[in-house]
Amino acid sequence: MTGLQRLIGRIARYEARFRADGLLPEGGFVRSVEAWDYGRASGMARWGLAARLCSLQEAEAAVVRAGRLVQLNYRSWEDFSATCVLDRCLHFDEEEFGEWYETVLATHRALTTDPASPWRTLHWT
Repeated sequence: MTGLQRLIGRIARYEARFRADGLLPEGGFVRSVEAWDYGRASGMARWGLAARLCSLQEAEAAVVRAGRLVQLNYRSWEDFSATCVLDRCLHFDEEEFGEWYETVLATHRALTTDPASPWRTLHWT
């Protein structure tokens, strides 16, 4: 139980920082941490293809399935991004808000503000 309480506290502190940095809107929060798993599924499909453990069609089907699950579970690119940032921070940052955090925050900002970004040119649904 103590470990779960620590994790909840970490998530709450990250969300507060995300709101302060504009990664989440005021009052916003991260609804799930499944984005990491969907990204890993896509990566595993590509690695499986590269290692010749599956066909191109099987790898494509796995990537498309992961993408569909992302669209079903997140409301927007920004919503998905906030989850990806939290997932990455929980795995690597240790509440330092250092390079791991700064790197993904800069990427988030670039993707949400650059008019040529796929997040601005590709509709979510």
